[in-house]
Amino acid sequence: MAVLALASPALADTTTLRVCASTKDAPFSDAQGNGFENKIAQVLADEMGATLDLVMLEKDAIYLVRDGIEKDLCDVLIGVDAGDERLLTTQPYYRSGYAFVTRQDRNFEGDKWQDVDQEGFDTFSYRLHSPAETILKYTGRYEYNLIYQASLTNFEDRRNKYTQVEASRVISEVADGGADLAIIFAPEAARYVRDSREPLRMTLITNEIERSDGVIIPLQYSQSVGVSKAHPELLGPIEQALQSGKASIDAILTEEGIPLLPSS
Repeated sequence: MAVLALASPALADTTTLRVCASTKDAPFSDAQGNGFENKIAQVLADEMGATLDLVMLEKDAIYLVRDGIEKDLCDVLIGVDAGDERLLTTQPYYRSGYAFVTRQDRNFEGDKWQDVDQEGFDTFSYRLHSPAETILKYTGRYEYNLIYQASLTNFEDRRNKYTQVEASRVISEVADGGADLAIIFAPEAARYVRDSREPLRMTLITNEIERSDGVIIPLQYSQSVGVSKAHPELLGPIEQALQSGKASIDAILTEEGIPLLPSS
């Protein structure tokens, strides 16, 4: 009786690096390819001796695995959480965390998430679906802030759809005086803090959140390159490219103004 051999998945074409990116995820990625992760993708392609095929999807970044990797439009994502179970992930190439952003003239002091609970700091801008919501709930500031936060999305109905506040808006609200303080992942904010005409202060939060049920919500994250599980043969070359291109990648992160933490 003949035994049929199962066909193995075709190997990825290593002369082309297919990277999915969002047109709606500045400063990480934008339609013009000016996001800092777009630049890192180019470094990796150059180090691998490959041509970069930047597959731009007009979708929010949360959909890149489902609508990019799983539909075989691309093989690689830049800037995923280390250990993301949907993908194979490289060793982290940088680590950063959530931060407070205030105007320098407000003289905000504190680097613990509980420090948002200060007199004179009453209005907060943040991105939806982030630990910022938990911080405000745990410090008793969430309900008071709801109407203001909803105004940042023009009171758009959030039912059955993904609604988000642009990172640039979160920071401009602080610079313009609409918000007293922003709570945001530092890599999302760094470019806008750097370029603000109003001097701003960004302070990394140094502790994590322990929920009432004992679950820990980390506020610091290591970032890796994600590779499709269908193409594990790409993982090694990309790891090598991260090492050989480290100086170029570090220069991109420094230019962006991202505060970095030790990788460990």
